Amino acid sequence: MIPNVKAALDTVLGSAATLRNAGGAGRAFELFVMTGIARELQVRGYDVWLQRSDGSRIRSSDSDRRFIQRGGAPTGIAGSAQGAGNASVISFQWPGRVAWEIWNGVQFEGRSGARHEIDIAIVPAGVGQALRAMTGGGVATGRPRIAIECKDVKDPGSIDEMRAFVARLYDLTLLQAHHAYLPFGGTAQAIHPGAPSGSRHRPVITYWIENRRTKNIVARKAGFVPGAAAMTSYHSVEPHAGITVGSPNTTALIGGVASWIVAQGY
Repeated sequence: MIPNVKAALDTVLGSAATLRNAGGAGRAFELFVMTGIARELQVRGYDVWLQRSDGSRIRSSDSDRRFIQRGGAPTGIAGSAQGAGNASVISFQWPGRVAWEIWNGVQFEGRSGARHEIDIAIVPAGVGQALRAMTGGGVATGRPRIAIECKDVKDPGSIDEMRAFVARLYDLTLLQAHHAYLPFGGTAQAIHPGAPSGSRHRPVITYWIENRRTKNIVARKAGFVPGAAAMTSYHSVEPHAGITVGSPNTTALIGGVASWIVAQGY
């Protein structure tokens, strides 16, 4: 998968990128899905770019063209003051609209105060900018607009695996009724800090609505046991099996994410 990741990064950058990928099971799989989405958005006319951890854009003419995948234990977003050597992100923007960022292996904080890793998360760029402006960086509270759980394993996905993903999304969901006891001032938003204050980011009334105005995916190399796939419809979680290099299922997954972004007007 790494050659495919490298090719996608080179195409996005328009030059040869230097990839520093993390070790460990599944990390190449995450990059494969992440960079596939970025490349598809570029094909569809979005401005897509690689970005250092200090918020600066990596340009094809730069001498330092490193794209760094987050290694070790999951964390939040590093502050700009910590330099450019932490985890990179991929950004995209349709002309005249707000920019977005694609994160890999980032923690989000739930209403309970617990932190939950999302393998691939897509959030408004304002969230990343607000976190990088903090001296030591920080962790966003709330739910990304797109959340993808990646499983590069041979065994089929269990009911417990799906249940755990649904539980994470539950804790990360900020509804209108939650604002009274959460430590945020001003207009409530579905993700803090830094999300645009427009109506699409304001908390809604029910989990059912929030489940359907976000895109939530479990992407696996193998399949799912019948019970796991059966519970996805109500919670609006898409099960995608058979995600391998060159497979039709991979094309459908990446194309589906890009089409959803286009349909949302992002």
